[in-house]
Amino acid sequence: MERQPKRFSKYDDRGAYHWAWCERRSGSYEPAAEARYAVLARRIVGARRILDIGCGDGYLMNLAGQCCKTVIGVESERSGVRIGAALLNDHANCSLALASCYDLPFADGSFDTIVLADVIEHLESPARCLAETRRVLTGDGRSLVTTPKWRPGKMWDSEHHWKEYKPGELVELLEQHYAQVTLSFFLSAAWWQVRRRLGKASLRAFARHIYNPFMREGSEPDKFNHILAVCEQPRI
Repeated sequence: MERQPKRFSKYDDRGAYHWAWCERRSGSYEPAAEARYAVLARRIVGARRILDIGCGDGYLMNLAGQCCKTVIGVESERSGVRIGAALLNDHANCSLALASCYDLPFADGSFDTIVLADVIEHLESPARCLAETRRVLTGDGRSLVTTPKWRPGKMWDSEHHWKEYKPGELVELLEQHYAQVTLSFFLSAAWWQVRRRLGKASLRAFARHIYNPFMREGSEPDKFNHILAVCEQPRI
C-alpha cells in the first residue's frame, strides 16, 4: 500500500493561512512564518524552472513567481490546490497540480531547482520522495530542504510530523541522494524565547516596523530552531 504524507484539514479549516501569516499588514502576521519562506526566496532568485513540493496554499510559489521563470507546485491536499490555484490565478508563470511527492508526474531532469519547505518531517517514507527529487532534477540543479530542528522532550507538532531531525540525521538522509549537502540554520532560539516573554503582539510590531530577527541565518545549530539544507550533485 502506497504511503502518503500525513493528512490534515488545515486548509479546509483555515483557508490560505500561510498568506495571512506572512502578510505584515495582516492581523495574523507571524514573523517566524515569514522567515521560513524568506530564507528560501533569497536562494531561488533566477531559477529557470522550479518545483515546489508540498506547495500548500501557494504562498512560496507567489514569491518564486516574482523572481523565477517557471514555477510548478504539487500538493497532496485537494483543498490546498484549490485555494492556491485561485490565489495564483493572475500569475501566468505559476501552475499547481494535485500529486503525490512519491510519484511526481514529470520527466527526468525537468527542474533546475526543487524546494521542500517544511515537508520532509511530514513524510513516513522520505527516502522515496528524495529519490523522486533526484530523478526530476537536472544534474547541475539543487534541492532546498527546510525542516524544524529536533528538540529534546517535545516535538514541534506531534500530530502531523512523522519525524523531526537532528542536523546529523538530516545530512545522513540527504547524502544518500546528493553528493553535496550544506546546512544553514535560522529562526533564532533566543528570539523565540523573547517572543514567549514579551508576547506575540510585541514581537510582531517589532518585526513589522523595524526588523524581523527570525530571518537571520547562522552556522551554529544550537542557536536556531530551523534547518535549511542545500543539496547539490544528485547521485545517479
